[in-house]
Amino acid sequence: MSASALVRCYVFFWSVLTGDYLLILVINVVHRSLLESLAPSKLRRLVLFENFNQRYPLSIPDCEPIRIPTSSVSQVVANASLKLEHLSASFMVDASYFFHACERSWRWPNLTSLALTSQLLAPNESQIEIDNMLQAAASAAMKMPNLETMEIWNGREGLAMLFRYQSIGGGGLAAITWRGTWEFALQLPVIRAWEAVALKHRGQGSVIIKEFLDVSSVIRSHADAIHHLKLSIPVIRPISLRQIRMENRIWEGVYT
Repeated sequence: MSASALVRCYVFFWSVLTGDYLLILVINVVHRSLLESLAPSKLRRLVLFENFNQRYPLSIPDCEPIRIPTSSVSQVVANASLKLEHLSASFMVDASYFFHACERSWRWPNLTSLALTSQLLAPNESQIEIDNMLQAAASAAMKMPNLETMEIWNGREGLAMLFRYQSIGGGGLAAITWRGTWEFALQLPVIRAWEAVALKHRGQGSVIIKEFLDVSSVIRSHADAIHHLKLSIPVIRPISLRQIRMENRIWEGVYT
């Protein structure tokens, strides 16, 4: 496989249909083994996407609408990221676990784009934990000399949120974007941490962009959230995104 090859791994965990805890554990072990094998490879671009459907519990007993990501899988993906140029990992990895797993000695000399989901990006989650995660992300970004874009986001029915750091070409200021379906204020320590990243990468500061999305009522799934957040990093193939949005509209027609 060439260094520039684009490899997309779309991981669909059908264990959410069964609610079988043992099956979930087995799947975690299998995917840990798969991801561990990627670390020494020549892979340069990796996209991981775990699909789910929050409407399955309506018709399937003992089914959890969203499977909670594990720290062990997130840690393996973090280790595999060290040689990558592009990484996107949605739902099977949580950004808080990913950055917690990063060691002080780690460096990402080739990484230009990183997209991760985090369940902390929700209106009922702790402000302190969100701040800690975003500051940990900034600490990691300081060790990514070629970083152009980092996106941490979350999406599910009625909810969408995005934090984005983007180094704009042409020697201008970096952009720090906070876009979502509820009001949230970036705290000063978080802003300062990302200002430091912008100064190190660009030699200049940053501009903060805040956008409230008044679309909660039309977000029926994580796929709708992706559509409205307008992510700049590819996290799923367009055709797969359309299929997921269509599936949720079909389910809505059945249960409304």
